[in-house]
Amino acid sequence: MAYYAIKGGEEAIRNSLNFYNDITSKSSKIDDEDLIDAFTFSIDKVLSEGALYSKKLAARAIKRSAGDLLNASFFLRAHRSSCQRIGICKELDVNDMRLTRRISSAFKDIEGGQLLGASNDYEIKLLVDLKNEKVDIEEYSTKDNVIKSALTPLREDNLIKILPKEQEPWDITRVFPNAPYPRSALLQVMSRGESGSLLGFAYTSMRGYGDVHPTIGDLRIGELDIVFTHPFTKNKVKIGSIEATAVESAGTFNKDSDGQTRLTTGFGFCFGKNETKAISISIIDLTLYNDSYTVGTEQIVASDFEMMMHHVDGIESFGFANHYKLPHYVTFQTDYQVFKSASKYVKEEDIKGAKK
Repeated sequence: MAYYAIKGGEEAIRNSLNFYNDITSKSSKIDDEDLIDAFTFSIDKVLSEGALYSKKLAARAIKRSAGDLLNASFFLRAHRSSCQRIGICKELDVNDMRLTRRISSAFKDIEGGQLLGASNDYEIKLLVDLKNEKVDIEEYSTKDNVIKSALTPLREDNLIKILPKEQEPWDITRVFPNAPYPRSALLQVMSRGESGSLLGFAYTSMRGYGDVHPTIGDLRIGELDIVFTHPFTKNKVKIGSIEATAVESAGTFNKDSDGQTRLTTGFGFCFGKNETKAISISIIDLTLYNDSYTVGTEQIVASDFEMMMHHVDGIESFGFANHYKLPHYVTFQTDYQVFKSASKYVKEEDIKGAKK
């Protein structure tokens, strides 16, 4: 079997794209605002993994991909790479978040109380219409609903392990670091990582390849203001706000480097309403930076910095897996010819041996 170069595929590709546009054309008729309002969690998943905070562009990406959320994230990330950067915003403090939801499983009574917000955690997951009784919903203003983390009292009493602070956060969109990886780079990679991948790695630490069984010290969803230095006036100006999820998971009390016993914690942060993703990030962060979490094997999957830096990005994983659909004729034919030659050689040697 010989290899032949094939020409004339351009027309077939155009036809394939036209066919794809035909079967997905109805999605373009959905209004952006309707999609944003009706599928808020899908929007938040895409803008988080696409690493571009724009609900309108996330809606367009979902329509373009006909609901394939990983593909939609790919569209959004690709668009992001074409956008011009004009500056860097001021660092965000999640304690300044105007909260719409805030819970803690580590403490029963916390400042500001448990704020359940909108969640279906307490719903029976059945595809039937359940009767919801009318209840009185307590009204509150997110403007005044700014509460510090539930772990703040412990932090103020110097009971929480503090990791060394970097002089300046790393920017993975400009230069991807070599090992040893800064924590800021790891958190950025995970913040825009694929939710399922992060959950899978975090689960390995909970399920047997590690001994992490944290509690949620503080889980919060809310709005954060984006403050930017004006390029002309040099004044600090608010240019907008984002919705985000932040989680501090509490581990165990371990002896710190200075001999004091302190609580180990992990932190997770991402765009939009993404609780499971933020929890997963916090668990992996907890695993990476605490050597005591090493039960089960010498090489814990979720405590491997190399593994986390290079295997949680959904866009890279998606692209690499799908590139195998592209022509690999030469690669396969090479393997096939090697196999045929080896088989022929073995048969010839068997015949020679039989004659002797």
